[in-house]
Amino acid sequence: MTPTPKQNKAELSKRQQKILHVIEAAIIDRGFPPTIREIGERCGLKSTSSVAYQLSCLEEKGFLRRDANKPRAVEVRNPTSGKRTTSPMMQQQQELSSDHPVDVSATSMVPLLGQIAAGSPITAEENLAGYYSLPEELVGQGELFMLSVNGDSMKDAGIFHGDLVVVRSQKEANLGDYVAAMIDGSATVKEWHRDASGTYSLMPCNEDYDPIPADDAELMGKVVTVLRRV
Repeated sequence: MTPTPKQNKAELSKRQQKILHVIEAAIIDRGFPPTIREIGERCGLKSTSSVAYQLSCLEEKGFLRRDANKPRAVEVRNPTSGKRTTSPMMQQQQELSSDHPVDVSATSMVPLLGQIAAGSPITAEENLAGYYSLPEELVGQGELFMLSVNGDSMKDAGIFHGDLVVVRSQKEANLGDYVAAMIDGSATVKEWHRDASGTYSLMPCNEDYDPIPADDAELMGKVVTVLRRV
């Protein structure tokens, strides 16, 4: 028989209890869990691997349930009351897998990427700076992520410094698409272009910048929406 959280309460360290509290508070306050980096900052853990280890321990003890494929799908069991706090994404999965699914709002929790760690998947926890809840009517469906635009290389396309672009992950693009690509470990937004000789490149929409050969870049996806901060 698997022990219940109440039976396991004595096994939780103060740090583990604090981690649970931080996750539970974030779900209640904003509707989705904190990133690994945020948990570390609030619980005094400098290493993301240390946070990941503590989360694994909490899962083993039955106080935390996560979906490895969807970082925002989390359920927390309060160590004192046994009460469950479930993120909307986890709740949605439970509803869709039940015999009587209920309607859920057509929104997507889209991760905003910060600095991208070399060699890691772009949506790995250590790359995330937070999440935005966006209507599917605006951003569509698929594997989505967001980037903050840095610089003015796309100003003639109406994409300005500080804008947020929503990107759908894909490895192919059509001519004229605005795309996100990785170049030397940094993400950039450009127009997918082919010249008269058939050579593909990433074309800036600002004459002050030069095209970037496509061979020097790794395509991350297609820009589907541009959001402007005011």
